[in-house]
Amino acid sequence: MNHIKNLKKLGLVLAASAFFSAPAYADSKKDIETIAKAVGFINGGPSGAITMDVLFDPSNSDSVAHADEIITLTSGGIGKKVKLTGNKVSSAGAASSKVIFVTRGANSIYGAALDKAAANGGLTVSTDEACLGGGCVLVVKTEPSVDILVSTAAAGKTGTEFASAFSMMITKK
Repeated sequence: MNHIKNLKKLGLVLAASAFFSAPAYADSKKDIETIAKAVGFINGGPSGAITMDVLFDPSNSDSVAHADEIITLTSGGIGKKVKLTGNKVSSAGAASSKVIFVTRGANSIYGAALDKAAANGGLTVSTDEACLGGGCVLVVKTEPSVDILVSTAAAGKTGTEFASAFSMMITKK
């Protein structure tokens, strides 16, 4: 009887470890669609088909994996008014798009990403809340519910202004 209890405990431990060894957060098509919709609410912002630079840190394996994930998600273009297609970029200096997606694990290049977005007349976006403010104007999370976070400081630096109708859908930080 004791062996059965031990086997059950072992099974629970193995199941839990399998669950927690999976990536903590995987982006979804809904995340990118929400980013595309948000970009559509920028006063005087980009519209139509946009190549979005996906900025990653090549020395961080999580950042590289996240970039690959975003490129796969956007391979056919995502969005309606604004249709985003990803382009992998490994340095902020190489970014040329008005929309720069900053990956998880790229915290060493947040400032450079924000500066480049400002120089491009665009903005930085991500699904990684750690990027908010230090490098990203806009962060979107759609699980468990939709959260659209905007850094007023980063938006000010890039000159990003959202339509007033969008203001009630976001959380400013």
